[in-house]
Parts: sequence; C-alpha cells; structure tokens
Amino acid sequence: MSGRQLLALRNRLRGETDPAARRKLLRREVRLLVDLGNLQEAEKSCRRLFEENPRWPVALSMLADIACRTGDWKEAEELFRRAALMHVETGDPEGAARLRTGPLYRLAEARCDHDECALLCADGGALGQVLASRAARRSGIADRTGTPSEEGFLTLRLSALEEAWRGSSPERLLELAEDWGHTEPEWRWRLIVEAIGLWRAGGLDVRPWKRPVRDTACPVLDPRFNEEWRKLDV
Repeated sequence: MSGRQLLALRNRLRGETDPAARRKLLRREVRLLVDLGNLQEAEKSCRRLFEENPRWPVALSMLADIACRTGDWKEAEELFRRAALMHVETGDPEGAARLRTGPLYRLAEARCDHDECALLCADGGALGQVLASRAARRSGIADRTGTPSEEGFLTLRLSALEEAWRGSSPERLLELAEDWGHTEPEWRWRLIVEAIGLWRAGGLDVRPWKRPVRDTACPVLDPRFNEEWRKLDV
C-alpha cells in the first residue's frame, strides 16, 4: 500500500508548483519512504524539502530523525540543535522547547552530559522541572525541584518515575507503561527500562513487564536502545 501511495504521490509532485502544496507532498513522500525502509531515498527527499523550505525547522527535524534511524547520533544531535534555534528565530519558542526537552535532552543524557541536560530543560515549564530533577539525580546532586503544579501526559509519567527513584513504590509504573499508547516512544522506553530496574531492586517479580516490552514499537530512536533490549531479561 505504501509503495502504491508513493507512486501516486510522485506523479502529483511532478506537476505541482504551489510551494505550500509541494511542501506537504514532499513531507508525505519522506514519511512513506521511511515506512518502506528506504532511508537513503528518504534522506534525499528530505534534503530537497529543506532546500525548498530553508526556514522551516520541521525539515531539519525530519533529517535528524533519519540520522537517528541510521545510527548517526552526532549528526542527529547537531540537526536537532539547528532546528531548535530556527524555531526560536522564526518565533516559535514552544517548538524549540519540545526539541530541547525531547530528543536533545535524551541524546545529551545518553552521553551522560548532565550539565547539558540541565541547560536544555531550563525553559521547559512543568516538564522541564521534572527533567531538571532527573538531571540532578543522575548527576548525583540533591534534588532541587519540587513536584510540578500542572501535569501533562508526559510530565505525569516522568514525575512518577522520578518519585519512584526517590523512594515511592514503583508498582504504579507498570500501569502507566501499559496505558501509554504510541506517543513519545523514546520516553516510554526510558520508563520501562528504569522501572524494571527499580522493581528488581525492590524484590518484585518483573515478569508482568513482558507485555510492555513486547508491545514496544521499534525502532526506538535512542542510542541506548539496542544494548538495553539485548540485556533486558523479563
């Protein structure tokens, strides 16, 4: 089905001259190529998308996503950083914050650069408070943030994970993982891996975690994923 959609889309692209319509079609082309596993062609289409829309940070983020899929983490981090800066320059600080508290934070964390993590989440609102607490814990500094007054989907789940690291029961984390859905798969994986470790440390039976692990949608775009998947024993 994706292959047929791609052929039809490319036929439309050949005759399309409206910039807005072309941008929409090229974005769809990249996604279809990724779905088909043709990352080389996806990158070419994405670079064409960026060439036609050099002030559109989404194109850079899409290039960064492809770099993650090919394991070029350094390139991905640089592209996400450029995209975040472009969001700011084009008047979208919220877009920049999403990248800084999302892929940029996780990539810095994977490098154990906790100072960078703290900087990235400084303007991230309630989620940033939780991530600042996380960065402090991982760097060995005493927790310096409180519980956020507002709790969005991701903030609630990561806050529960941080509370479990600080002594509350980790049993609730299983329900949060099972009800997570398909959004934010990289953060979902972080909760699963760390929660399993906390369950083991607390002497709990980790076999109930088999289902969340099995239901994980791959690939998870985190440089730690493959090694963690191989070592996970539930």
